[in-house]
Amino acid sequence: MTIAWLKKPLPFALILVALWTAWRLIFLWQTGIPRPEVHDEFSYLLGADTFAHGHLANPPHPLGKFFESPHILVRPMYASKYQPGQAMFLALGQRLFGSAFYGVLIGNALMLFTLCLMLFAWVPWQWAVTISTMFALCLSPQMYWTNSYWGGSVAASGGALVLLGIGLYRAEQRPLSGVIFATGGLLLFWTRPYEGGVFTLIVLVVFAKELWRVRRGSVLLAAVSVFVIGISWTCYYNQAVTGKPFLLPYLLHDRQYNVTPVFWFLPLRNEPVYSHPRLASQHGVVGGEANVYESDLRGEPRLQFLKLGGLRALLSGLYRSLEILTPSLKVVVVLALLIPVAWRDPVYRKMGIVSGVFLLALSAETFHFQHYIAPVWAALALMIAVWAEHAWKLTIRKQRVGVALVLVALSSPGIAEFHSASTRSRQSSAQSTSEVGRNMPVADFDYARRDALIERLSALDQRQLVIVRYPSPDWRVSEEWVYNSADIDRQRVILAHDLGTEQDRELLAYYPDRKIWLLTFDRASGQERIAPYPTTP
Repeated sequence: MTIAWLKKPLPFALILVALWTAWRLIFLWQTGIPRPEVHDEFSYLLGADTFAHGHLANPPHPLGKFFESPHILVRPMYASKYQPGQAMFLALGQRLFGSAFYGVLIGNALMLFTLCLMLFAWVPWQWAVTISTMFALCLSPQMYWTNSYWGGSVAASGGALVLLGIGLYRAEQRPLSGVIFATGGLLLFWTRPYEGGVFTLIVLVVFAKELWRVRRGSVLLAAVSVFVIGISWTCYYNQAVTGKPFLLPYLLHDRQYNVTPVFWFLPLRNEPVYSHPRLASQHGVVGGEANVYESDLRGEPRLQFLKLGGLRALLSGLYRSLEILTPSLKVVVVLALLIPVAWRDPVYRKMGIVSGVFLLALSAETFHFQHYIAPVWAALALMIAVWAEHAWKLTIRKQRVGVALVLVALSSPGIAEFHSASTRSRQSSAQSTSEVGRNMPVADFDYARRDALIERLSALDQRQLVIVRYPSPDWRVSEEWVYNSADIDRQRVILAHDLGTEQDRELLAYYPDRKIWLLTFDRASGQERIAPYPTTP
């Protein structure tokens, strides 16, 4: 029955994905493949390059201290600190189409496909079609989920699969529903472990009574089997990267580098010894991350969670959780919450609880970005669909006002996209297209200059080593040049940190067959200068 059910939503889901992909490729043809602009993106690309070459991690480089940059591990292995989910999709794009960015589009397409199937499992087909189309508009070419390597869509796909599995199980208790649910849970764990775990737990709690009433051992066995396989592979991956099956790379990196805690109610940790002071400017007690932590506390003492100061910070965090909601979704979400036409619907109430508790849990985190909220997109989509179905029938004094209300709400993503496009057309040509609408911190720097330098040096006959010397350790910390591929020694052009003349000699001795360059920057303008590395101090 479950396979037969797919015959109804499958054609529309495939058509929606095909239309959206064509739309995105048209924009891509005009703008070109986006460049990474944030430290995290380079880390994900390192993970993708590692997977694309058939490895889970890379051996530690003998001179790893010269290649340490934010969000990557150089010991005990050279690898990305992030969970493998996003990097897997980027690696797929790199292997199939020659660029990791096509993996971003594959993840976007998967999100739309799974979201559409999920809605068909819960609401009438008219509303499944309508809301799926609305979310396709939200996933515009300017949104950073589709315009960067930071992720978001893969985690949203995991949330959609979790709710799809629950929806199919409510209709008919077949093992496939357990497989789908577990697959969604693993995607969440491989992308956003904390947020995905919170989302999955809340969903199980709100549907616990209903699931228990129609429990089937075969479904539970199928779900547990998939989870066991996925978690076993995760332990194998952890062992390959960190040397311990239950130690996530993210947690190992946190121990090695970060003083800023993941949650705002925890105190700053002691600063470790860094191989070079630029790492301290990012991760240390006076670094950019610590500044965000301190500013978010708004001058409060080290907060105790239930006291007044903690409550204020909690409310501030909740506001920030709501604030990072995609702008094109804010109008329709606010209308769905404030106009109480669907409060009696149990599905609407449950999705409201899931969304509310999720946002509350998100508010405890120190940092807030739009992709953190990705797991709950499916719950928001289902809540909006149920609300729209009820609001459509709303009448006041025998006038069908609900039709206009729903049309205004559901057209808001399209209006927001049109406004965003018109805003972009007025931007200065000096501002990169990828910066507009990404709603995230980016370097005040065009990374095309970095790519151009690498391309120019790659064309030379001899292999090159570029030693990067910044004006000072805290100079433009968001602007990092030293990122390399998975196999550093095989690169035509290697970028390395300048650690001082004495230590640099070790690097020069390791690469005797390379042309050595020194890259410096003008402190005021940021303009780079490259010259042969001086043979004498």
